[in-house]
Amino acid sequence: TLDRISALAHVLGDPQHAAPVIHVTGTNGKGSTAHMISSLLGACGLSVGTYTSPHLESVNERIRRNGAPIPDDDLAEQIAGVAAAEVVAGVRPSYFEALTAAAFRWFADVAVDVMVVEVGLLGRWDATNIVDAQVAVITNIGLDHMEFAGPTRAHIAAEKAGIITPQSAVIVGETDPELVSIIARE
Repeated sequence: TLDRISALAHVLGDPQHAAPVIHVTGTNGKGSTAHMISSLLGACGLSVGTYTSPHLESVNERIRRNGAPIPDDDLAEQIAGVAAAEVVAGVRPSYFEALTAAAFRWFADVAVDVMVVEVGLLGRWDATNIVDAQVAVITNIGLDHMEFAGPTRAHIAAEKAGIITPQSAVIVGETDPELVSIIARE
């Protein structure tokens, strides 16, 4: 469900809508794709907020502006804001939901021109899926997270396609025609 993250984001002023979003999912390559997109947008002179997971050394790596990780003081401020919003929203977010809300809040506070957001798990029910992506990117479809999506690549494709909104331009790296047709149907 997206109920907890939606309630939390609403109390925070719906920061996920503060800038246009490029939403990236897939089985492999989504982090690299998110960073490449961010670099290209930055080279065009845009201020870019990038949210990825997991981190390698520090949680700060997940939340970046123009390639630089969020500073410790800013991260602490954002997490404190999310913690205060929990009480008002009446929800107890997961670790990923809290970090996602903190990222959106920081991107709104520093007024990025665009957000590049990597899905944490599949797509449809991922905490990042409260955005209204102008561009939805699906890198590829493999057998990942089968315990949540189902036993076949077709089931996984349908779940990953859940990030597509009516206004999204869609970019698909998957080449299997059957899976591409499932994505198109969703």
